[in-house]
Amino acid sequence: MIEKILAVSILVVVYALILSRRVHRTTAVLLGSVLVVGLGLLDERGILEVIQWEALGLIFGMFVLIAALSKSGFFRWVGLHALKWSKFRPLRIFIAFSALSAVLAAFMDSITVLVFMAALIIEVCDILKMRAGPFLIAAITSANIGGASTMVGDPPNIILGTALGFNFQDFVVNTGPIAVVVFLVNVGLFAYLLKRRGGTTLHVDLEALAKEHEELEPASAIKDMRLLRISLIVFAFTVTLLVLHHLLDLLVAFVAMLGATIVLILGGKDMPDLVEKIDWHTLLFLAGLFIVVGGLDKTGVLSDVASWVTGVAGSNLLVLLTMLLWISFLFSALLDNAPFAAAMVPVLQSLAAEGAGPLGPMTWSTALGCDIGGNATPIGASANVVGLAVAEKHGLDISWSEYMKSALPVTIICIIVVNILLVITYL
Repeated sequence: MIEKILAVSILVVVYALILSRRVHRTTAVLLGSVLVVGLGLLDERGILEVIQWEALGLIFGMFVLIAALSKSGFFRWVGLHALKWSKFRPLRIFIAFSALSAVLAAFMDSITVLVFMAALIIEVCDILKMRAGPFLIAAITSANIGGASTMVGDPPNIILGTALGFNFQDFVVNTGPIAVVVFLVNVGLFAYLLKRRGGTTLHVDLEALAKEHEELEPASAIKDMRLLRISLIVFAFTVTLLVLHHLLDLLVAFVAMLGATIVLILGGKDMPDLVEKIDWHTLLFLAGLFIVVGGLDKTGVLSDVASWVTGVAGSNLLVLLTMLLWISFLFSALLDNAPFAAAMVPVLQSLAAEGAGPLGPMTWSTALGCDIGGNATPIGASANVVGLAVAEKHGLDISWSEYMKSALPVTIICIIVVNILLVITYL
């Protein structure tokens, strides 16, 4: 019992430090890892066992590929194509940027997507003399929903998929269709709110705008055409292998690392500098998080949680899936969804072992709750934090109240839609 109390206390301290923002979240998790080992909840061998190396390898490989694409100017090139298609019309821009965020986040790190999307949205809205807040919030929520459709789109999916033995196609087939429907609901609701608040009314001449900003041609965004071609080819090759990895008997971490290695070899002499610029904080954060959660699992805390869920849901799959969805939504709204997903891995394994329900539907329910639930608050997902931080650097300050006034009710409606679709699909 004392070990369980210690494990829970460490988790509470880590989360309190993260929420307080007095220290970086990576520092908070590393402190938790040191306490887990120092208090004897895990030994050195236990650390190696609880860290999900395949998930870290997959994330690292994708980080390198996305960094190469970003360095070549790919993201801005795509964004300017969307702007050109919209012809500076606010509603078209709104839909185009939301759809672009969702599609890119399905195959790329949503944090990277929001870094360039936030800057692009603010630039375009400044040209249109419109407030960028509604456009940015819609792009953030769309990215998280798009990321829910694949195994590599959102950190929770990577964590759940690699730990529980699911592949790229499993996510595409099971969470993909639901994510598409939810995206349409999400963008429709945000577009309605935008029009209702007069956010599509322009006080400028569109033709004059188009002529004044002819420099915003997509070709102007490309910094390195050779690197762009190499990165796109290798990225397509990597995604293809991720789709087929279970047929080829390849680890997803190996596939991502292979793609990263090819880009680093072919990309040119500046490629080593690229590795220094990837998000090492996220990798350290996840590694430390696995250790903290491993302490909970080792002491039996997560088994107790699984037993409680089983006791409440009984043999009713409808109740079980609904509980997992809404619990994931609530925790992901209050906390970063990656830690919660890591904590749910042993819980789902225990539920499946106890015969509470099939592992697949339970995993999809948890993943969708984590991914979409993270939309509810500014700290619900890493993409939210990064997108709003980039906006602040560009002079746009979006308060908690402004964000949640739109995002919270829309997210609740989206979760209800997910719940209905899960019931229809699996019962």
